[in-house]
Amino acid sequence: MTLRIPAALTAVLLSLFTFACSAQGGSGSAFVEGKHYKEVREVAEPSDNKRIAVEEFFWYGCSHCYNFENTLEPWADRLPADVDFVRVPNSLGRPIGLLHSKAYYTADTLKLIDSVHPKLFEAMHVRRLPLATEAQIVGVFEANAPIMPDVVENTLKGFAVDARVRRAEALSRSYGVSSTPTLVVGGKYYTNPTLAGGFDEMVAVADVLIEKVRQERAKP
Repeated sequence: MTLRIPAALTAVLLSLFTFACSAQGGSGSAFVEGKHYKEVREVAEPSDNKRIAVEEFFWYGCSHCYNFENTLEPWADRLPADVDFVRVPNSLGRPIGLLHSKAYYTADTLKLIDSVHPKLFEAMHVRRLPLATEAQIVGVFEANAPIMPDVVENTLKGFAVDARVRRAEALSRSYGVSSTPTLVVGGKYYTNPTLAGGFDEMVAVADVLIEKVRQERAKP
């Protein structure tokens, strides 16, 4: 006995299947280029074609960046093995932003990111400290890490940290990053809360972009 499905029901089932495929991402992703994500101004060639960088551009003074941490941290922890998550501080053209970028790279240079990075955010958005001076920043390090203040101060003022800040600013300009937080995937595509529609949507878009970059690089 052959089961015949009415044409009208077939059309409905096909429509539902198409919608499901669209919602799952991939080539039929519900996320649209130009709406939920865009191509950066200058695409960066990867140093290793088998590695995909996800760069988060942030500023300690940005309340959205502070609030994004609760979404970002667990997401970054579960990224695939071929993905490298990199934080990139961004001044957004503010002199105080440059000082905050130096604070981040000081923590990174001294291998104190885990203990100091969240405390710098907390100092600004919970304790309401402006972190407008080097002394205030050194104070955060001193209160949260077993390190001498003069080591922090010398690192903060050092050439190596200044060079890293300059590179971060240049990278931001080349990508065309104009707001924080922004995620750049594979040096090619970017998204932010405004484009994506929120923090959860932002990392969901980034997941799609990781796969998109992976597939593009696999093409001959």
